[in-house]
Amino acid sequence: MVKPVSIGSEELFTKLWVNETFRVFYDRLINDDDRKWFKDIIIELMQRNFKQAADPNDIFVENKIMFGDLLKLDSPIQYYECITDKIKLLKILHGGLDEYNMSNSSKMNLVLFDDALEHILRIARVLKQPRGHIMLIGVGGSGKQSLIKLCTFMRQMEFRMIEINKGFDINSFKEKMKEYMKESGIEGKGLSFTITDT
Repeated sequence: MVKPVSIGSEELFTKLWVNETFRVFYDRLINDDDRKWFKDIIIELMQRNFKQAADPNDIFVENKIMFGDLLKLDSPIQYYECITDKIKLLKILHGGLDEYNMSNSSKMNLVLFDDALEHILRIARVLKQPRGHIMLIGVGGSGKQSLIKLCTFMRQMEFRMIEINKGFDINSFKEKMKEYMKESGIEGKGLSFTITDT
């Protein structure tokens, strides 16, 4: 369950509301017209219900609203908090990437630009939720699997992916799924299972 930090101000509550509506609705929209329509509704609702004037350029471009619990992964309780220091987030992610590269034979060289940061926060949010799931769509080689591997590693979960080889059939698939379900359901391991369209 995503656990929100205690809210101390209306502005922070509004930011949390905007973030959650984006994660629940906006992330599922498929074209720019729908996204613009949604942003216009968010601005209107902020003004009408929260009595806060909002500049779309400010909250959607310059000072994007980011929430996550990646800033304090070492602490026993990880709060879902507003991330205002992008430099600190980048430092933590680069540290996680360095640790991943030291403990895995297949190294990842990732450039963590703004869109990648937003995707990482989305993936980390989903991995934290029980039975969380996400569909990542994009051209091959854009980093979808790498970001999932990084988030899985930072969450101290185990990454699982079916490798298709000669002789792999529907029964092999069923056996793999049984194995993963046993690991996660009976043994209680935190698993991140990825399946590609191929």
